[in-house]
Amino acid sequence: MNILKKAKKTYDSIEIPQELDYTVNKAIHKKDLYKKNYVVIWTKRATATLATTFALFVVLLNTNESFARAMGDVPIIGSLAEVFTVREYREENDTDLIEAKIPAIKNTGNEDLEDRINYEISSKINEVLEEARARAEEYKEAVLSTGGTMDDYIPTKINVDYKITYQDDKIISFVITKSESSASAYQEQYFYNIDIQNGKELNLRDVLGEDYKKIVDEEVNKQIRERMEKNEENIYFTAEEGGFYGIENEYQDFYIDENKKATVVFQKYEIAPGYMGIQNFEIPNDVLV
Repeated sequence: MNILKKAKKTYDSIEIPQELDYTVNKAIHKKDLYKKNYVVIWTKRATATLATTFALFVVLLNTNESFARAMGDVPIIGSLAEVFTVREYREENDTDLIEAKIPAIKNTGNEDLEDRINYEISSKINEVLEEARARAEEYKEAVLSTGGTMDDYIPTKINVDYKITYQDDKIISFVITKSESSASAYQEQYFYNIDIQNGKELNLRDVLGEDYKKIVDEEVNKQIRERMEKNEENIYFTAEEGGFYGIENEYQDFYIDENKKATVVFQKYEIAPGYMGIQNFEIPNDVLV
């Protein structure tokens, strides 16, 4: 028994490589599970059971508010494509506390697209977590090197989560947010706007047309003026100070919101002081996709 416990402990301590970790999770969630040496024989009775089950599902959907709400929370695009949590974990030590929920896409009908997006997400999150861990370690060392003790140090909290902002049978848009909090708070966002039908990521040219730059520049400048006039505490950098002077290209950060409008995003400090946080500007033009 001691040998078995020792073997299990050794097995559990093995770190799974990033590529293998993603591959395993993909396999776990893959819908086409092949069952060898197993034959399912459909009979009239089985068909009747399925019909009864479906009828019960419809009744519950239309009569049970809690059931209907629960089904409404399932992030399904059309009848197949889906964003799901491929991995969720919590790690804690004397330097940092990490809580992460990692998204992935599946059942789009385009495995190459899924593989590319999911690997990109996995790689990006691993990268930002390593950077966050390094900053937490540097902060801890700074506290200790200036005469502080571990009692003076508060572990850095690092959180990764995601939100689906829009979905239909053609496109899906979701945002991954990474936040850090210790002596100060810091947040970054990463955006994915996917054209399911054509198997590609969307940019502003795709959703606003050839005049995307003129449309965005005029609308952002207009909203900045309105916000500053409405509240004197709303401060934005001038173009001379490195603030907004127009987007550079169609790859400016954005997401599709619940109104099916493109919302352009600027990260913290990008066009305004830090206390203003991340800045979002909904563009009123209809999305062309």
